[in-house]
Amino acid sequence: MRPDTTPGQRTRTGILHLTFEEKRGKTVLARDQQKAPLMIIRPFELPCGTLMVFVVNPTGGVLGGDHSEIVAEVGAGARVLILTQSATRLQPSPSGARATQDIRFRVASGGRLEYYPERTLPFAGSAFAQTVRADLEDGAELGLSETLASGRVHMGERLAFADYRSRVEVWNATTRLYLDHLKLEPGQHTRAPGVWGDLDYAASGVWVGSGSVQHWPALPGQLACGHTAGGAVWLRSASRRGPELDRALNAARESLRAQVFGAQPLQVRR
Repeated sequence: MRPDTTPGQRTRTGILHLTFEEKRGKTVLARDQQKAPLMIIRPFELPCGTLMVFVVNPTGGVLGGDHSEIVAEVGAGARVLILTQSATRLQPSPSGARATQDIRFRVASGGRLEYYPERTLPFAGSAFAQTVRADLEDGAELGLSETLASGRVHMGERLAFADYRSRVEVWNATTRLYLDHLKLEPGQHTRAPGVWGDLDYAASGVWVGSGSVQHWPALPGQLACGHTAGGAVWLRSASRRGPELDRALNAARESLRAQVFGAQPLQVRR
């Protein structure tokens, strides 16, 4: 799926292109291109050796017609964690123009990229579409998770957004390892059990690496994991409350990272 907002309808276009390499045993940001409203906070190394980068949008949120383009390339031996500084706030779109976001990841053999953005909050009347594609060489590692709220629940805006679409794909050469295609248009069927029901927060994730999972994180009625046909590890979770979902997701994520990557826990300082 390609976002259907044409260039003439776009209000702002943010660009972020990042290239990471391993030099003398450390991961460095070798090249970067930034165009407002997208930018990064200076990278710094975590105790485990992973280089962490915060993506920042200093404006009040994502407006209808906005377009964001994020590209990250990770070289052999590099270890990268990309986070967002705060929740992504999808603002109302009175004109109906859809905000769009394209994310592309390329990871070389022996490299690792992890992308764990903060929650997406679709305001009433917002419209949004994103595509995420990761292309991995043999021996590359990837971790990706996202969380979505049903709206500004405490403001009485549950399932009041106009449209939300997301397509996430992970490829190894010509083999697709993972596909998650989500389309939500609030209405009678969106509120049906099995889609949202009476839950307000949902999460999904995928991990690709050489390790095998022996101990699957699971919480009955809240969190489940498994393998795709391509061998990637998938995760699904849903909850009535955001903090409850975050705790379950963080615990599951660290368990899967340890098993799939053989990685030490992330110690993120905000």
